[in-house]
Amino acid sequence: MNATTPRPFVSCSFEQLETHFKNAKRAGNAAVLRDLQHELTFRHKNRHTPGLAAQVIAALSSPPPARRAPAERTAPAPAPAPTSTRPAATPRVPSRAAPPPPARASAAPAPRTASARQSPAPRPPSRGRTGLRPTDEQQQALDAFERGDSLKINAYAGAGKTSTLKLLANSTGRCGQYIAFNKAIVADTQGAFPPTVDCSTLHSLAYRATAPGYHGSISKLTGRINANELAQAFDLKPQAFGPDLVLAPRSQAFLFLDTVRRFAQSAEPTILPEHVPPHGALRAASPAVLRAVQAHAVAGAQKLWGRMVSATDLMPLGHDGYLKLWALSQPLLGADFILLDEAQDTNPVVLGVLADQEAQMVYVGDKYQQIYEWRGAVNAMETIRTDAEVQLTLSFRFGEAIADLASKVLRQLGATAPIQGNPKVRSRIGPGEPDAVLARSNASTMNAVIEALDSRQAPHLVGGTKELKALLRGVVALRAGQPCDVPDFFGFANWDEVVEFARSEEGAHLLTFVNLVESLGERRLLWALGRTVDEERADLMISTGHKAKGREWKSVRLLDDFMRSKPMARDRENPGPDPAELRLLYVALTRAKVALQVPDSLLSLIGSN
Repeated sequence: MNATTPRPFVSCSFEQLETHFKNAKRAGNAAVLRDLQHELTFRHKNRHTPGLAAQVIAALSSPPPARRAPAERTAPAPAPAPTSTRPAATPRVPSRAAPPPPARASAAPAPRTASARQSPAPRPPSRGRTGLRPTDEQQQALDAFERGDSLKINAYAGAGKTSTLKLLANSTGRCGQYIAFNKAIVADTQGAFPPTVDCSTLHSLAYRATAPGYHGSISKLTGRINANELAQAFDLKPQAFGPDLVLAPRSQAFLFLDTVRRFAQSAEPTILPEHVPPHGALRAASPAVLRAVQAHAVAGAQKLWGRMVSATDLMPLGHDGYLKLWALSQPLLGADFILLDEAQDTNPVVLGVLADQEAQMVYVGDKYQQIYEWRGAVNAMETIRTDAEVQLTLSFRFGEAIADLASKVLRQLGATAPIQGNPKVRSRIGPGEPDAVLARSNASTMNAVIEALDSRQAPHLVGGTKELKALLRGVVALRAGQPCDVPDFFGFANWDEVVEFARSEEGAHLLTFVNLVESLGERRLLWALGRTVDEERADLMISTGHKAKGREWKSVRLLDDFMRSKPMARDRENPGPDPAELRLLYVALTRAKVALQVPDSLLSLIGSN
């Protein structure tokens, strides 16, 4: 391995690395152990690294643990495979390759044979092969799964989602497919499942099927092209759309790329005007101007997509591209059951693939933690119909105090069942020394970084500084009268236009950031971001609510910008709390395990509603 080797664990804390190691060692997963060994070469400043690195080396040197045969106890017989689509031996490779289809059409689905399912005889609750005794709620999920029902498991924050999936997977000898969207989550989960279950991202499944059609060319399949390169490749010239909007070549190329990205994540087989993102100045454009821009963007995106899918063209397909191409081939997965994790934030293209499967489907997530709707994600926990639905309400993460506050937010979202706190954990709401500070907006996180530096603390920004630095470099470019690739600044010729836009209803979401830049200056903010440190050396973790998803800390402080980001137009049309903002608040306050500090204004808002 070298410096260019992928780092699937780059975003993990050291505690998470230790958990990955334990799971990989238990499962005898040498690939994960090698990835951990590589990651630890970048963590030399952490005093615990040498010890963990030695354990990883020792585990790699040891023979893998013996695995028991899948059919250790009486289990439902494996469902018969579709006669023309599924290999009998393994669930680990998609059953059909995905040849490049025409740019605007999808292949017709092949005839399929429905998989027969054998329902097991009722049995009393037991620990099964996992050694875990299920809770009553988990037992309900287990019973539905063993009946062969399609199933939704709505799991509140910290409610034992992974242990529930482990119970399901170990209750049968059938072949399963676990799907998540993050490599690190997949690597962590592999150790929890028996060898009859393949754990993959959907991208990895798509890559295996698509690569042969492009002779395994890594640059074609995973390469990227930026807006400047595309503008040159297409020989774009400045384009006027009415007297007030002129798009530079780079801006047009950026629009083409983002339109293709949104198309690739959608369920539609062709590129449509609704795939054109309403970025920046387009939010305030007249209907006529918007239609003209959409027509131009669709034509450019169709040209781009045609070159991307061509096996003889060097234009890279990219990760979203080969996933879309695979989805258009209507693949069947070689599995008897499929577990989809984090189903509350699923791309439509993924749901389209899964809707066509013959396997037993299990959707797992928390419908109240959907926070990427603005990015086109679909809440499968709300939209998908299944034979059975089970709720996991007991959180093992925090105690009653935090659970009670979270339940107040859940009630405003329409939840009828409160979240239950862990009786073994004593938690409290009140001031303290936080391990993490969470904010609603990027502007507030930058403010928090500066405050931490002024207090001589060493802050770490969860998710890294790349996104914020790009935002601030966009400000620098606009002050120089140059276009940039920042979506919020799309179509603006200079910084003054952004400032003016932020004062309008359409641009109100930018006002806090604009005010911060105007008061402190983009160069000081860039300097502050450059002073943040790696997580291992940090005194304080700082994060937006979105980036904090999936994380937890002993003590958390929320800033007061939650519930304040709702556009004014929505206030008039739909008075009351915005559900999207309530969901983000629920995610943020359930990151704490023991202590949670919430501003009085936010406590009043939660209580008054």
